[in-house]
Amino acid sequence: MSPLLQLILLANIQLSLSFTIRNTQLMSPQQHQHHHRSSSSSLTAHQSNSNSTSDDNTNTPPAYTFGLLTDIQHAPIPDGHSFTGNARYYRHAMEAAASAAQHFQEERVNCVVNLGDIIDGKCADVQRWGGEVDTKEETQSNGDKIISVGHDAIDNVLQALSVYSGKILHTYGNHELYNLSRDRLAEKLNIPFTLEDTGDLVGYYTHLIENCNQNNEEHSSSSSMKLRALVLDTYDLCLLDRCPDSSHKRHRAHEILSANNHNYPHEENSPEGLEGTNRRFVAFNGGIDEPQLEWLRCSLEMARENEEKVIVFSHQPIHPDSTWPTCLVWNYDEVLDILRSYKDVIIASFSGHAHKGGYVRDEESGIHFRSVEAILESSPPIKTYAMVDVFEDKLVIRGEGDCLSDVYDIDHTKVKLKV
Repeated sequence: MSPLLQLILLANIQLSLSFTIRNTQLMSPQQHQHHHRSSSSSLTAHQSNSNSTSDDNTNTPPAYTFGLLTDIQHAPIPDGHSFTGNARYYRHAMEAAASAAQHFQEERVNCVVNLGDIIDGKCADVQRWGGEVDTKEETQSNGDKIISVGHDAIDNVLQALSVYSGKILHTYGNHELYNLSRDRLAEKLNIPFTLEDTGDLVGYYTHLIENCNQNNEEHSSSSSMKLRALVLDTYDLCLLDRCPDSSHKRHRAHEILSANNHNYPHEENSPEGLEGTNRRFVAFNGGIDEPQLEWLRCSLEMARENEEKVIVFSHQPIHPDSTWPTCLVWNYDEVLDILRSYKDVIIASFSGHAHKGGYVRDEESGIHFRSVEAILESSPPIKTYAMVDVFEDKLVIRGEGDCLSDVYDIDHTKVKLKV
């Protein structure tokens, strides 16, 4: 078995185990009670920890609406299971993505955000999983050569999503990196990677969301809110697709894992023996390096000066109470400290990676942290995704399929900080 395939297998084992345990421990009885499966845009709200506002502006159009989907993990292989028994629907996931795109188009959302893992790591060895072999050979940035159908798989998902004619903001996760290099991802997903001084590519960026509703008579909004999407690259520091000889960031990742996980490097994806949030130090995760942290501070400061509100998007979760520790960004604490300093600016943070979802409202800042439920593990005909309505005083999550609906007040952004 190749080292790459071993990496994928171990990552799937640990992630599947973490999702099962996390779902048991973090999802409240209220969340289970209000969980719903729908084929329309109906809203079922639940309180959880969101301190939801009273619905006093039901007839007021939102300032913005965006679509949200994550962990499609399409692969041209038969349906299967994770290594802990969770069913996975690799082909249906693409059909669900196409259905989501059609709904987004019908709703005329302002933009769509894909939170990563658009294809599955099993694309790197489809024959093993019952799929047809593609003879294309992909050379990754670390020099490894793999036979992968990742190119075609991503193209097929993007074709399915193309029903939606607006802007799609992509981030990427570990599963893309099992198949393609970052420069290929830049081409496929239009991620504006930055070439840092170290020679490493990093994919963080911002996007000011256009308020199309102001010119839409049917959904006209009088809101003057300016909304910016801020997309983080949580695989900035990582082992995946980084050259072992020349990459500064891979060297840093090696040092981090060596110092924090006694299983590394022989069992680099195992958190065995690690406790609490230390379980995040596994090779299928990553961290955020100082240049990106400084960019984050500067971007938030500019948003504050321009009186913009911000929603943060990333593949890996940032808040330890919104997910199981095995899914966290390595230096989540540094990122969280920065976000808390801009609680007057940041409405919420949305992430993928933890397939069963999760949520917490940060007690210190009031910022909402939501891990979004994966498309991959919803059985046919269920299609899991969300639309998020942004009002002046709240977010309304309209969950579809296995995605939980909710209402989050955003009163924390009304407090003016002394800066």
